[in-house]
Formats: sequence, structure tokens, C-alpha cells
Amino acid sequence: MEQNKFRCHASVIIENLGGAFWFILLMLFSSMDNATEVFTLLAEGKITFFQALAGTGVVFLIVFLILFYNWIVWRKTWISIDNEAIVIERNLLNRKVNTIGMKNISNINMEQNIFERIVGTYKIKLDTNSATTADQTDVKIILSKEKAEWFKQQVMQRMNEDTKEVAADTQEYDVEYKASDIILHCVYTANPIAVITCIAFIVGCAIAFNSVNTGAALLDGLVNVLGSVLAIIIGLWSVIQSLIRDFFVYYGFKARRHENKIYLSHGLFKKRQYTIAVDKINAVKLEAPVVSRILGRQFVKVICVGVGDEENENSMLLLSEKNTDMERKLSILLPEFVIEKPEIIPREKSSIWGALVAYIFCVVIWVALAVAFSVVNILDLEEMWIRIVIAITAVLVIFLVGLSNVLNFKTCGIGLEKNNLLIVMGSFSKTSTWIPYAKIQKIEYDQGPIARHFGFASGVINILAAILESIHSTSYFKVEVFEEIRKRMLERKGKK
Repeated sequence: MEQNKFRCHASVIIENLGGAFWFILLMLFSSMDNATEVFTLLAEGKITFFQALAGTGVVFLIVFLILFYNWIVWRKTWISIDNEAIVIERNLLNRKVNTIGMKNISNINMEQNIFERIVGTYKIKLDTNSATTADQTDVKIILSKEKAEWFKQQVMQRMNEDTKEVAADTQEYDVEYKASDIILHCVYTANPIAVITCIAFIVGCAIAFNSVNTGAALLDGLVNVLGSVLAIIIGLWSVIQSLIRDFFVYYGFKARRHENKIYLSHGLFKKRQYTIAVDKINAVKLEAPVVSRILGRQFVKVICVGVGDEENENSMLLLSEKNTDMERKLSILLPEFVIEKPEIIPREKSSIWGALVAYIFCVVIWVALAVAFSVVNILDLEEMWIRIVIAITAVLVIFLVGLSNVLNFKTCGIGLEKNNLLIVMGSFSKTSTWIPYAKIQKIEYDQGPIARHFGFASGVINILAAILESIHSTSYFKVEVFEEIRKRMLERKGKK
């Protein structure tokens, strides 16, 4: 039986304004001086009421119309739930009804930004198990805290009638990370280029200040260097922000397994609560960035519809861990994916010829440029040290590209398990992705002239997920490997 209809919390009017909210504030502040002057003239009798209204009414009329439209949308939008579906009905000039079947819902997540914490509301996000909407959240609903918890409980019970939803606040979590653990995660997953850039900014800033004259010329020196210092500070902040962003995103990270669902909670300024149905998980990814790989650590992500399909949203399951700790915690949260490590099929030695052609082309280009700029000196550079830097840069690029190809050859591989496919990719960093054969939607492989001659191919595995996580490429392997994957995929599909 259909529940009584209800609306979103009234604060949705403000949140739906989005960028228009700041536009309204700007208009109001910019018109304050004019409004004060108009009201003064009106009080002195120098202008009439209608002239005053014409002078200030346009701005306030625009503000009023924007707010009134959003108020009408809120008043005319109703939500109802029953045993089969969630119905969102909007009755404006055109009636629009959005019906979401309970069995099609893949995830129901909750989050709170600072504004929502102040007014005591939650944003509920619903995602369906659909390829057409896998890269976006299907429905967003803003409710009071009590209403949001009730709504989530009702939906979760109808998604799986055999499972009783348990309030997250009353349960202990299986995995929790302290602030120090999250700081270490930021260190282990830091981008080396960002770190080097940060150090370069700091050194540059120190050199700039050191070059400032003292004494009578101090003021002139400060003025001359001020622009450079400001540019350095702005650039330095953007780099530092990229290094510490994860601390605010994953602050208070907690994870809990209950029956067939995983509950996640994290965030400092924006608190997020995810509920992931285990049977909706389409792959598990273990990532080891450069620093983590050197120190023997990796973090775990899950790939599914509804988590990680929006900007600043991530499908993290475990933060950076040692391999033994990661396996122990993963066995608690997701024992379905704790599997014996398969024998990795390495890249074929003959596949190096395809990469070698591209590498030789790269070497020829860079050597030609280095000769042109540093030896022939086509730019007519007077400073010898600049020409030396150009030559060293060319050599360094050639070395790094060659090293990347060697590491890629050593790292990449494929593991064929009984129920899961393991794809290992990377060069300096390393990514291991476990994909159940039954979750593979499409597999394809192609062969260039060189690959066809040596009998190997590169492949692409497609699964249901956000666009950045739906396509998983492989390196070069024998065609028979891809045929075996295709065979196992069809076998598992046939058993469903």
C-alpha cells in the first residue's frame, strides 16, 4: 500500500539554487548602495514611489522570481514509496512522474555538507543498476535526519525483503582509521610529481626572498618580487591542496559488513555514508601508487554503480595498508573476493617489438630536437648552460620512457581464476583488478600488423560501472588467453 506522500525538506529550495544563490547574493549586495540612495531620495520627496520602485524593483523582482520558481517546484514535487517502487511526482505545467523499481536500486547513499549539518538534513542519493545512468546519480532527495533514516530503512528493506536494516549509529564498525592512519595514507598515495613541484615552489620562494636587497633598497626589492611570490604562493597552495585533500575526504573513515551489505562512513566537511550491496559489486581494485609500491602498501576500491560516479566521490573500501593487514581486513568486509593468488600469465616477450617501434620513434624525435636546440643551436641561445639543460632533459626523457616500458613489461599480467579474472597493469605504479567472469559485459581484442605476426593481442574488458571504471584494458597476450576469458564469461552467463 502506498505510503503518505511527502516533500523534500524546505532547505532544498536553497540547495537547488546552486550557482544562482551566489548570483542572488551578488545582486543584493551590489544593489544595496543604490537602494539606500533611492530610499533617501524618496524620504526627501525628490522622487515618487513609482520612480523608487522602478529604480530598485528590477533587482528584487528577479530575486523574487528565482526564489518563487524554486518554491513552486518544491511545493509541487511529491515523493511516495510502496512495496514495489519509489515514485517522484512533479506537477508543474507538465506533469512528470519518475518511478524507480525497488529491485533495480543498486545503492542508497547519504551525505551531509556543512549547510546540511547546520539545518539538520541529509542528502539521499539513489542509483539504479543501469548502464545508461551508471556515470551519474539517478535521484537526489533532501530530508530531515529522522525522515532520511526512515526513508533509507524503508528502501533497504524493500530492496531485499530477507534482510533487516540495522541503524548504523548503533553498530560497531569492523574497520576504523585514526587521523594518523589517514595522514599516512596521504603520504603513501602522494603523487611524486606533486611532491617535487611542491619542493620546487618552496625552493623558488626561498630564492626569491633571498634575492631581495636589504637596507634602503628593501622596499623596492619587495615590490619587484611581490608578484613572483604571490604566484608561487598560489601555485604552492594548489599543489598542497592536492596532497592533503584526501585527509578531509577520508577523515573518520569507518567500514562495517552486515549480512550482504557493506556500510562506509567518512568525511570531515562533507560527511558521506555509503551502503553497498555485495551482489552489486562488479569488480575489486587494488592500487599501489609509486610510493606505496616501494613501501609494500596498497589500498582497495570497489567498482559498482552508485559509488564513485560523481566528482569528489570515491569508491574506497580500505585505505593504504600493508599486504597482510589488507588481506585480513578484506576477508572481513568482502570475503567473497579473498581468493588464492593465481599464476600470473606474463606479457609475451615477442610483444616487446610493438612497444620497441614506438620507443625508437620517441628516441629519434627527442635526439633530433636535442641536437637542433643544443648542438646546432637553431634558437641562437647565448647561454651554454641552457643548451646543456636541453640536452640533459632529452636524455632524461628517453631514459624514463625506456624505464617505463621495461617496468610495464615486468608488471603487466593476467590471472585466470576459477570464478574471477585478474588484470595486473602499471609501470611505476601497479593496479590489480579482480573481475568476476559473470560481471563481464563485453570483451574484445585487436591485433596490429606486428601483433598479428607474433600471435598476440591487446584486449578491453567492459563491466557495468561509471565510465572511468567501466573499461579495463590489458596489455599484449596470446590470443588464446582472450579466447579462454570469453569462454569462461559465456559459461558463467549461462549459469545465471
